[in-house]
Amino acid sequence: MKKTLLALLLLLTPVLARGELRIFNWSDYVPEEVLQEFSKRYDVRIIYDTFESPEAMMAKLQGGAVRDYDIIVPPDYYVAELARSGLITKLDHGRLPNLKNLYPEFQDPAYDPHDAYSVPYQWGTTGIAYRKSDVPGGVDSWAVFFDPKAYVGPFLLLDEMRETIGAALKYLGYSLNDTNPDHLEEAKQLLISAKKRGMGFADSVGARSRLLAGDAVVVHNYSGDIFAIKDEDPSITYVIPKEGGTIWVDALAIPAQAPDLENAYAFINFLLEPKVAAAVSNYNRYASPVKAAEPYLDRDLLFNPAVYPTPEVRAKLEFIHDLGPATQLYDRIWTEVKAR
Repeated sequence: MKKTLLALLLLLTPVLARGELRIFNWSDYVPEEVLQEFSKRYDVRIIYDTFESPEAMMAKLQGGAVRDYDIIVPPDYYVAELARSGLITKLDHGRLPNLKNLYPEFQDPAYDPHDAYSVPYQWGTTGIAYRKSDVPGGVDSWAVFFDPKAYVGPFLLLDEMRETIGAALKYLGYSLNDTNPDHLEEAKQLLISAKKRGMGFADSVGARSRLLAGDAVVVHNYSGDIFAIKDEDPSITYVIPKEGGTIWVDALAIPAQAPDLENAYAFINFLLEPKVAAAVSNYNRYASPVKAAEPYLDRDLLFNPAVYPTPEVRAKLEFIHDLGPATQLYDRIWTEVKAR
């Protein structure tokens, strides 16, 4: 009877994790105070490594780092590939009671039905940022990158394969998940031409830094990266192009050979707490998938249509899909663009 009661208590009571938590994440994506709170609460030392592209993350995991991390933060369209490759573990929802705090649409997302292998962390859009003082007429189209007649000044494209090929496809009127070789060839030629006219490619942090410094007038970037620097220069504006763009989710997943499952589950559940989820979004200015966080979110974030788009704008946005074998075609196109 005592053993049965003890087992029941262990199931009902959060386990106090000990030791280390190894995280592999995008840079500048978790506020330091959130990491400190988790470390203090669970008596855990956090080791935090970063990547600047999902391709770099995947390459490192395939190279053996699947044994080095307890938490990774892949984009939504990588979840299926990671699961298919046996690089992430199927989640035990019994160890994540705070899943109930998610919005309903994030409890059964198309990229990972029923959150079988991942839990939504943050979501947002990818669009265009510019400085109003340099572009008084404004920008509302991908044409600013792809049509020489729409050039308004030095620009940077995002150094991320699916996002940037997708932007060219959207400008051409196609789906950003298009696999038609002729359409992708059109996108490739657009990108090569844009690369020659512009300043090339940059990761999200580099692009926003160069926009803030005045080196670039227009950049292709993620919504939250731009909102994070608006206080430093209120003239900087983010728009979702009229042709539409990407809506995305970055997810939390556990590598298949994670050194410490207890800490991994504890951390995911911790990030789903309403106040913690709000602290993350208030810091990085992305939308939270945690509905229970709404009362604690900054009002200018929660009611900003550029952060939480209207239904009309949402209708023009697409999730990037896992394309399976067709990804090789994108890889070839991207290699050719970067080499020219």
